Amino acid sequence: MFFLNGALIGMWATQIPVFKERLGLAPFVLSLILLMLGGGTVVAMVFSSWLIQRMGVSRSIRISAIVYCCLASLIPLAPDVATLAAIVLLFGASGGTMNVAMNAHASDVEMRFKRPYMSSFHGMWSLGGLLAAGVGAVLMRASTPAIEALAIASAMFALFLWAQRGLLPRQQTEPGESAPARTRLALVGPALLLGVVATFAFACEGVVLDWAAVYMRQTLGAANEVALMAYAVFAGFMAAMRFAGDLIRRRFSSRALVCAGGLIAAIGLMAGPLSRDAVVMITGCAIAGAGLANVVPVLFSMAGALPRPAVQIATVSTMGFAGLLSAPPLLGLIGQHFGLGAIFYTGAAAAIAIAVLTLSGIHASLPRTPIDARVHSQE
Repeated sequence: MFFLNGALIGMWATQIPVFKERLGLAPFVLSLILLMLGGGTVVAMVFSSWLIQRMGVSRSIRISAIVYCCLASLIPLAPDVATLAAIVLLFGASGGTMNVAMNAHASDVEMRFKRPYMSSFHGMWSLGGLLAAGVGAVLMRASTPAIEALAIASAMFALFLWAQRGLLPRQQTEPGESAPARTRLALVGPALLLGVVATFAFACEGVVLDWAAVYMRQTLGAANEVALMAYAVFAGFMAAMRFAGDLIRRRFSSRALVCAGGLIAAIGLMAGPLSRDAVVMITGCAIAGAGLANVVPVLFSMAGALPRPAVQIATVSTMGFAGLLSAPPLLGLIGQHFGLGAIFYTGAAAAIAIAVLTLSGIHASLPRTPIDARVHSQE
């Protein structure tokens, strides 16, 4: 399911320049279309816990995945801007609902088997995005955008039909499950703290995604193909470290992994602006990707260890994606007034804040996952 979700996002990325040219979208109109995707995702995440509480996790995954695949195939067929905006809004909403539901399911898998799986699941998401973007680019050259979208969406639907049989028949988050008011109030602090950390983590990812190539081109004078390597190595190292993350979690606690990841990411984000060298910049992006790789998966695991996990995961997801959406304009203002290098120093500060908040959270009732209990018992 994680591979499917990531693959359709990768397919979406290949469609953006195509529908921009086909519909003749001005930059401002394109930005509104992209906002529809993010807005639909965040709004759906806000209400996803309510939906999951009533339908159950597995059923929510199945319904949202089917809608997600169908809408993905319709994107290149939109005849006008209004239709495209509606499709993209619903595409983001179905993807956001699926994101929360599959993370809640993954958390339940960890709770049941008391073994770390979340990082590998998120590694499959990264792998799906990378493969779909690559395959989509090849298909686009050999056929049409509509055929590319239909081929990838059909393949993902076939994968869904096979994979959905493995969904757990019963999750911790059952329809109608509720908690006393005092319990819900006690959960607000830890959930919000995890959400703030997720906000900083997603913002750090946005620094590299939106600004690494721009910084290398405009400040370092790198060629376009060299500049594009910055995000490529960031994404590649992030995917690789996610597959290694579960093994690391068997030896270190969740809090230690998040704290160390933030500090490593800070070093990577500062490396390029401090050195003003293209090779060091690319290396720094790789280090940042490795550091951030397991922060978000572990945060979801920690949220899933709280009572009413779907609600907590929805809170963390919503705050995290809100950070990803709000970061670009804020970082743009910083870059305009203080230079592009200041964007990366701001990202480094956010990464350090991840470590600081995680350390302070040790005394703020941040949850310990079953994997943390096993690690502690082995010490």
